[in-house]
Amino acid sequence: MTDLYSTPRDRRPVPSLQVAASAGIAEAERTVVLALRLDAPETVLDTALRMARFEEAALRVVVFSSDSPAGPLDNDPAQITELVDDLSSAGVEFEVLRAEADVASQVIDLADEQSAELIVISTRRRSAVMKLLLGSSVQRVILEASCPVVVVK
Repeated sequence: MTDLYSTPRDRRPVPSLQVAASAGIAEAERTVVLALRLDAPETVLDTALRMARFEEAALRVVVFSSDSPAGPLDNDPAQITELVDDLSSAGVEFEVLRAEADVASQVIDLADEQSAELIVISTRRRSAVMKLLLGSSVQRVILEASCPVVVVK
């Protein structure tokens, strides 16, 4: 008889969230996590790179295109290619991950799994109605992260 309680019924592989990575990412001992909205100002990536260099850490980037849980990454592939090129030329080990529906939880979990030195995240001005409807991913990360969080405007 089949044990329906302890045997998973669905054995399909889970798709990887990794979009790109540098050759030495697996050996990285320290990590800085960056939650990068693709329309964020360049200062966000620059700050994260500066922090990663200062910490002598790899940069693990979760990319998303909006705070909307409906479509975490609906962007032009050229944006990702440009990001990977920028990271490759920056001289740090890196990993680029596509976002899941709940970006805040993904960033917090990644930081916990990697024992991250810190998280870098950007913020933008939103109306009170949008904050009420969508919540604030930035606020959740700040309140729930177990490591320091740097917020860049």
